[in-house]
Amino acid sequence: MPETLTSETLTKPPRQLFLRPKTKPPSKFSKVINKAIVRTNVHFYRRSSGRILGKFGDLDAMLITTVGRKTGKTRTNPVGYLWDNGRFVICAAYGGEAVHPGWYLNLLAVPQATVEIGREKIEVTAEALPPGPERDRLWKRLVDVFPAYSKFQNRTTRLLPVVVLTPMDLVQPRAEPAS
Repeated sequence: MPETLTSETLTKPPRQLFLRPKTKPPSKFSKVINKAIVRTNVHFYRRSSGRILGKFGDLDAMLITTVGRKTGKTRTNPVGYLWDNGRFVICAAYGGEAVHPGWYLNLLAVPQATVEIGREKIEVTAEALPPGPERDRLWKRLVDVFPAYSKFQNRTTRLLPVVVLTPMDLVQPRAEPAS
């Protein structure tokens, strides 16, 4: 059974010596290949309403559309998700690369996004979870369903972000301060 990684265990060196930590961003060639794979995945997911490429192993897949933090253009990417208490839980793994995926950086800049699950489109608000018990609980669930996340974490020195997407109709409005 692979060791479950938490905020505390990340200080330990990886046990698997054959996995070299990634310390550099992906090459230009890797980015071109990745972009082609993402476009193909998005195309087939939409054409089949999620029946084709709608899973990553045992993890269900969705499409997330974010607003580019630099360009303002919409960007769509496939991500695996879990359902947890009315929220979607995703991980910004990027295959264990040394840098965060662009969609995650876009969510940090503009937390509103749209997800597509099959034919359904849902407006959501994103929140990256800080290290702590809630993140550790959801990380364990993600790794249980998709064990490759553990390998991705061992390949990088960054803590893989766990992001909660709350449907807009469930977002609680913030109370106005009393004057």
